[in-house]
Amino acid sequence: MSSRPYSNRHLLLAALVGAALGYGAFGILLDDTQQREKMIALEDKIRALEQAQRPLQTPADEAAKQALDIEQIRKDLSTRFIGDPRSFGEKLRDFVAENSHSQTIPIACKVVADLAENPDTLTNPELNSLYQNKPNPELKRVLAQLLSLRGDDHLLDQLVAESHAALGNENPAARRQALNDLAKTHYAGVANLVVPVLQDNDLSVVLDALLALRATGNESHIRPVENLVNHPDQSVSWLANDVINHLQNLSTKARTRVTSADIAAQLPPILNDQVNRGGL
Repeated sequence: MSSRPYSNRHLLLAALVGAALGYGAFGILLDDTQQREKMIALEDKIRALEQAQRPLQTPADEAAKQALDIEQIRKDLSTRFIGDPRSFGEKLRDFVAENSHSQTIPIACKVVADLAENPDTLTNPELNSLYQNKPNPELKRVLAQLLSLRGDDHLLDQLVAESHAALGNENPAARRQALNDLAKTHYAGVANLVVPVLQDNDLSVVLDALLALRATGNESHIRPVENLVNHPDQSVSWLANDVINHLQNLSTKARTRVTSADIAAQLPPILNDQVNRGGL
């Protein structure tokens, strides 16, 4: 990632902006006054999303920055030392178990991602062992994604199966959270599970399902989205069109394997600007 991690709000913002730019292409017959009103409302919504996405920096966050030497911790976790017989997987396991700091999981995820192309350093059996140790959900996802990048999808399939049940939860907030978590995988194995949720009776859930499909699907998932192009709610119809335009560029083989970029995009943020810029 490394790119800045993005959430459903990021994706919805991108969708709304794309929809706004292509507003005339949807064939909505409104006079100039109505169009201006619609665009003003859309701009207000975008600003609200931008504001909601900005992280709140607190004195505690600043203290956390000063209390941790994040660069040194990352180097220590990625280096073998004389007298320390532990493997890299064992060092990561101990680091997570022994530290409850808010930056523990983001640092661990970053170290795992940095070792993606080094299977001799952080081996596949170690990835399996770390996953089965029931770590934080974010770390579990990164471990499963890394194994998929190396050609083994079994952990990612297991992760998706564990999250699938939540899509049937009676609470819309729980369904939306599950969709958000599944979208972060960028894995086509998720898309087929998301498709039925497009028929949810809660519009917020439908929007999140579209975003999840945008993040995980490919051109084989376009047809179910076409049913929403003429949805009476304009947010749904705009986003449906945006999803179709996006998926048209992805072949049926796309997203059947996770990439390094997929992993980097969803890493939990570290409170160190230099790390977020990829400078360490």
